[in-house]
Amino acid sequence: MQRWFSLPAYGRLIAEEPDESMRYRTFIRQLPREFHSLSHAEQAAALEERPELTGQRRWDSFLAAIVEHIARLHDHPVPGWVDEPERFLERPWVVSTTRLAGLESVLFAPAAFIRHSVFPDPRDLDARGGEKHEWVP
Repeated sequence: MQRWFSLPAYGRLIAEEPDESMRYRTFIRQLPREFHSLSHAEQAAALEERPELTGQRRWDSFLAAIVEHIARLHDHPVPGWVDEPERFLERPWVVSTTRLAGLESVLFAPAAFIRHSVFPDPRDLDARGGEKHEWVP
């Protein structure tokens, strides 16, 4: 059974979805969950697709971080496009809206997010969101 999953479609979402909270939920919840539902071969094929840069560096970096993160979790090589300079932030972006969650974001961020300087709320990264293994800070 072929499932629909496309990293370029997630890249287009950056430009098409004006609501940043919807972008965040889609990237942190939907993308990992859909990726997790694919077979290992389908996952590998999906990772080969490079999303175009949108010019919205925060979101291009977020997409690269989440893809790098899930590729490693599911035992895949990290796609080369995540290393493009435009997919890294010079100044950290702490996505959280509360001070405590922001501190936890920085303290407990997985390596891919640290590398790209994007810090989501760590409570959003768990098995219910499509992670391969439960991740508890």
